[in-house]
Amino acid sequence: MDGQETHEADCNGWKARLNRQDQFALVRAKGHSCAGRYCVVNILEMPPDGIGRAAFSISRRYSKLAVERNRARRLFREAYRRLRERLPVAWVVFIPRHKMLSAKLDDVLEDASRSARSLLGDSFKEA
Repeated sequence: MDGQETHEADCNGWKARLNRQDQFALVRAKGHSCAGRYCVVNILEMPPDGIGRAAFSISRRYSKLAVERNRARRLFREAYRRLRERLPVAWVVFIPRHKMLSAKLDDVLEDASRSARSLLGDSFKEA
């Protein structure tokens, strides 16, 4: 395993995720939120640990079918993978909206990118 693979694993692995309730509460309380057509993006720009992390909050309220919730999670993971190089160090929480059930990856990526751009302004790097 070379350095690139290690970095890739660290960015997508368990340690790069928000997984405690207090972390979600902090993003909600001190972060900023933007609702797009397919998703809601919450961002806390200056995380307390200085490490960029992401979370995907997909409840049964979104869909009772696990296959649909898992698809939303996969779309968010891929969108975040493509966006993370353009984001500053931040904690990001993605929440799906019901219109995402019929969305394609490009739609979700564009929507998340637009939301991040409106929240971060100059901190968001253009592609």
